[in-house]
Amino acid sequence: TTTEKETTTEKETTTEKETTTEKETTTEKETTTEKETTTEKETTTEKETTTEKETTTEKETTTEKETTTEKETTTEKETTTEKETTTEKETTTEKETTTEKETTTEKETTTEKENTTEKDTATTEEQTTEFVTKDGTGIMHDIGGEILVAIDAGHQRKGNKEKEPLGPGSDTLKAKVSSGTAGCVTKLAEYELNLTISLMLRDELLKRGYNVIMIRETHDVDISNSERAMIANNVSADAFVRVHANGSDNTSKQGAMTICQTKKNPYNSNLYDASKKLSTCVLEHMVENMGCKREKVWETDTMSGINWCQVPVTIVEMGYMSNPEEDRLLASPEYHEKIVKGIADGIDAYFQK
Repeated sequence: TTTEKETTTEKETTTEKETTTEKETTTEKETTTEKETTTEKETTTEKETTTEKETTTEKETTTEKETTTEKETTTEKETTTEKETTTEKETTTEKETTTEKETTTEKETTTEKENTTEKDTATTEEQTTEFVTKDGTGIMHDIGGEILVAIDAGHQRKGNKEKEPLGPGSDTLKAKVSSGTAGCVTKLAEYELNLTISLMLRDELLKRGYNVIMIRETHDVDISNSERAMIANNVSADAFVRVHANGSDNTSKQGAMTICQTKKNPYNSNLYDASKKLSTCVLEHMVENMGCKREKVWETDTMSGINWCQVPVTIVEMGYMSNPEEDRLLASPEYHEKIVKGIADGIDAYFQK
């Protein structure tokens, strides 16, 4: 019995030990598990903390990058703005400079126009300028046209028998200007007829849109043939029409003619083609309008008023004042209108208007 008790006691003791051991083992396991759990939690926490830090670092980096980008963008914008502002300032400065130049040019142009405007005529609205050559000569009628025609009413009240060269550099001398011929029947002075027709031609050309410069508008002038040419030269006239009437010892001669230089003119042969065309156009239309005989385009280098020209030129011989029939016609206002229309139509044809 005692042995059984002891055996039982040993078993119980053993059982208790095993139980204790199991508990301890279980406790150790649980402790280990808790430690591992704690470790895992700490590890997780550290990872999360690390992740948060990295995330924070990335955010800060991103923020810094964005801030830097914004700064750079702002700097670029400011730089662009500065450049644009500078460009605008330069553009504005250029515009202002251009405007100032244009304004200055306009002022100078206006001043030039104002300086060249001295008087108006009753029949037209053009501006009139008297060039500083000799009193009563070189009168400009500017209506803003594109073509300038010079008109010379040939001769003057009193001739000037002083001599001048036949052309630039010529040793041959001719009288500066004469008073012209006169009507064999009407006794009308050529210089008067020439001015009457020239003033009518001036008004007709102004109506047709031409600018006109008149060599003279009065009888009381003293201007030589070379000086007449130089007035046309000085304004670079597009055409120079010299109005004359003819005379001859042969009283039967009649008809209209025009005159220009020859191809071999020693002074201005370069103008031959243009002058010949102008002379031909005017003569053809005069004959058509006047119903007169057509003489010819006379080519000669004996006219100082042609030789001194540096612009296309023609001398218009309207008819013979030495012929009784033609003299009467040349004194007729109705015939004057035909003459003027013929010359003006010829000028239109020359300029292809």
